[in-house]
Amino acid sequence: MTPTHDGTAFYEHCLRLIADFDEVEGLFRTTASRLRGHLKVNVPGRIGRLMIAPALPEFFAKYPDITWEFGVTDRTVDLQVEGIDCVIRVGELADSNLIAKRVGDIAIVNCASKAYLDKWGTPRRVQDLRRHRTVAYVPPRIGKAEPWEYVESGSVRSIDVPPAIMVDNAEMMIACCLAGLGLIQVPAFYVRNHIDRGELVEVLPRHRSAAMSVHIVYPHRRHLSGRLQAFIDWASELLRLQACE
Repeated sequence: MTPTHDGTAFYEHCLRLIADFDEVEGLFRTTASRLRGHLKVNVPGRIGRLMIAPALPEFFAKYPDITWEFGVTDRTVDLQVEGIDCVIRVGELADSNLIAKRVGDIAIVNCASKAYLDKWGTPRRVQDLRRHRTVAYVPPRIGKAEPWEYVESGSVRSIDVPPAIMVDNAEMMIACCLAGLGLIQVPAFYVRNHIDRGELVEVLPRHRSAAMSVHIVYPHRRHLSGRLQAFIDWASELLRLQACE
C-alpha cells in the first residue's frame, strides 16, 4: 500500500507542525543551537554543489539539531504542494503569492573552451557571434531557448546565434561548453574555477549580459519558524559573499 498524493502532503504538513511545536516549546531557550526540526530546501544544482554543501559543516556546528532534506533542480517547484520550506532561485521569478527575499545580483559571463576557440576563433565584436555556435539554456517553465543577450549603452540587446545544442540544466550546459560544443552565458561563480584553471576562457568581457537577481523564496507565513529564519539569514550572507556582485 502507498499513500495518495493528498495523504503524502498531509503527512509532510504534520511533520512540519510537529517540528514547529518542538520549536515553540524551546522558544525561551537562550542559545541558537537549541533550534530543532526539519528543513526541506530546493536549490539550483550548481549552487548546491559549489556553495551550500561545502558550507554546511558551519551551519551544523551552529544548529546541530536541525535536519535537512535537499532537492536540487533548476525547474520551478510548487512549495506548498511539495512541502518545501524555501527555494533559492536565480533569474526572473514567476508571479506568485510567495515571499521572495532578494539577496543581490549575480554577474553573467560569456565563455568557451580553448578547443572551441581554436576551431571557431575568438569573437572580438558582438557581430562576430553570428558565425559562432552556442549551448543554449531552455528554462523548464518556458520551453524555449533564451536569447544571447548583451548590454550596450545601458540597454539590454539580443542577437541570434545558432545553438549547437539546447539543454534545461546548468550542469549540462557547462559540461557541453567544456566539451567544446559552443559558447555559453552563465553566472560567473558557476564557472569561476574552470576559468581559473584555464579550462574555459571568458570572451567579449565588455559585452556581458545584464546581471541576474538571486532570491530566497518561501511560502507566506505570519511567523517564520526559527529554523527557517536561521537558514534564510545564513544562506543570504553566504550568497552575498560568494556569488553576488
